[in-house]
Amino acid sequence: MTEQTPAEKLIEVAKAEDAKRVREVGGMNRGPDVEKYQKTVGLSPGSPWCAAFVAYCVKEAKGLVVAPLWCSGSAITQWHRGTRKMLPEGYTTPEKADYQSKVRPGMIWVRAKDADGAKSARRGTWLQGHTGIVVAVDEDGFHTVEGNTNGAGSREGDGVYSKLHKWSYSTDILRTVGWFDPEYVGRLTPKV
Repeated sequence: MTEQTPAEKLIEVAKAEDAKRVREVGGMNRGPDVEKYQKTVGLSPGSPWCAAFVAYCVKEAKGLVVAPLWCSGSAITQWHRGTRKMLPEGYTTPEKADYQSKVRPGMIWVRAKDADGAKSARRGTWLQGHTGIVVAVDEDGFHTVEGNTNGAGSREGDGVYSKLHKWSYSTDILRTVGWFDPEYVGRLTPKV
């Protein structure tokens, strides 16, 4: 048996959480599993938790005691901390013509509320967003497991869900800040 890659481990953890059908219990952004995710990044119960879900999955996949420093309770903060000075092969955005060929399972996906917000976030602005873990990619789009969403894809939902984001669904793609590989975080662009 071959050892799992970091991406495979991350996908396995995310899918296991999805299989539990985690739902909020006892109020908005509350419940035993939700609060377990929130605690991973120091959020108090009742806080939005999509990025905390990603942080929890990364921590568990890597077997860490605490989540990596780039992990945050904020999707956009995760993007900025994760991609800062990263090698170009570690991330992609919809602004790149070949972005579809660069998105792969195990990447972290980050979305803003709208297209202007996504452009602004890529330039360094902090704003509200949403995030999830890419678990598969095919000709239709990229499949994710996301926390704090719902069947309609809200960024303020009620549980952990599997989602398909179609390449052809331009609104979703335009709101995408980008995708990054957590294994590239901390790999700095070499000085020339």
